[in-house]
Amino acid sequence: MIYIKENAIFIADAHENENRRGFWEFLQALKNKKIQTPQLFLMGDIFDLLIYEIKATHQFAMPYIQLLEQLADDIEIIYLEGNHDFNLAKFFNKVKVYSIKEQPLLCQFQNLAQTKAKIAHGDIFLKPFLQFALKSLRNHYLLCFLNFLNTLCKGKITQKILLNQNKKQLIRKIPNFTSLAKERLRYYNTSFVIEGHYHQDVFLDFEDIKYLNLATFAYKESFFIVKYKPEIRFHKIELKEA
Repeated sequence: MIYIKENAIFIADAHENENRRGFWEFLQALKNKKIQTPQLFLMGDIFDLLIYEIKATHQFAMPYIQLLEQLADDIEIIYLEGNHDFNLAKFFNKVKVYSIKEQPLLCQFQNLAQTKAKIAHGDIFLKPFLQFALKSLRNHYLLCFLNFLNTLCKGKITQKILLNQNKKQLIRKIPNFTSLAKERLRYYNTSFVIEGHYHQDVFLDFEDIKYLNLATFAYKESFFIVKYKPEIRFHKIELKEA
């Protein structure tokens, strides 16, 4: 069981790349104690592209990986894989990595024995074909073959993916998102759900369940700090305010 501590930080969808370095600045602020937390939840899609089998994605991410491992000496770091960053376990020794198969991850709010939460990147409980496609893309042997093709064409496949990601619109309000969230919640069977993936930055309080969809860090470098008084709150701040 993972216990969510007071002042824990949640970050989702940083989509870090060569042209977007906000997450690196955040990690530096942690390293320099400008930002302090006992616990860091990385809720997936922290990188635009990071896959263990795809060697061309390693060089950019390696300084981040090394710094995360260094920070994990003092901070409990939980990394939930997303649909842009997966098969990550072999990168880390101290950071706790949870694959899509291990999501949603059951947690408990510290000192609140009756209040549990399930957290996930958000790319689960999708339509069957899409769910199958996302899981298939994580296949080790398929990825090794794609790495071979990418090496053969001198990295053009990964370059094309990253170029497309750079053009991607990160903020888009999803029509009827409340209905979509409510439909998804029937799969969770808990009183509190936290997801990323959708970039909606909304908190929904249904009759028997609370749902938080985190803001994308990549947009305004927003992250969330857990507070317990007078009730459970996820206080959003921007990196420039920290």
